[in-house]
Amino acid sequence: MQCKLLIYLLIGFLGFNLWTNGEKNLFPESPDLPSVESGYLFSLLNKRDNRERSILKLQQGGYLGYRELHSNLIKSPVRWDGHAFELTCKYNHQGLLELCLIQGEAGWQDFFYDDIVHPQWLALRTRVTHAYGKPVEFTKFPAYEQVPYNDRGGFVTDRWELKDRTILLSLQSYSQEDCCTKQVLDFSCCLLLIQPK
Repeated sequence: MQCKLLIYLLIGFLGFNLWTNGEKNLFPESPDLPSVESGYLFSLLNKRDNRERSILKLQQGGYLGYRELHSNLIKSPVRWDGHAFELTCKYNHQGLLELCLIQGEAGWQDFFYDDIVHPQWLALRTRVTHAYGKPVEFTKFPAYEQVPYNDRGGFVTDRWELKDRTILLSLQSYSQEDCCTKQVLDFSCCLLLIQPK
């Protein structure tokens, strides 16, 4: 009980809680998804961009792009509808943009899947549907037990097929060692994959 209380206090102190005094936090919203007509996959990015160009374009598009040193990926925080997400840009062996992945917050607490992952998943589904129309395949939000454990693909709930990209919305469940306690915990999160054709 004391451990859970300490975790809640630490989360609140670090500012990761999504609610303050019963209201959503007021951090600035990130720009919306680009239109299909623009030709951009995300922000001002397209599949011919290298890492350096991606950072510049993200910053020009209103995002804070940076290179993650230990992985050489390009990352950027994204805030939509009061939720915190992270964009990851992956590059092929030629150094050109291969895909964009937007991940919601990952957590292990008992309440996390229903209280955090579900609203984030719903926010992503609503945003992509608003930008690109109804998905060609979709399913309702699954129970936690339905999400395959330690499967990189996770549980795909929605698929959009556009002329220049495929977009997949999925849920993931995986195990990871906690850095503080060294205990192996089960985490869950939602993912939005944007794959150029």
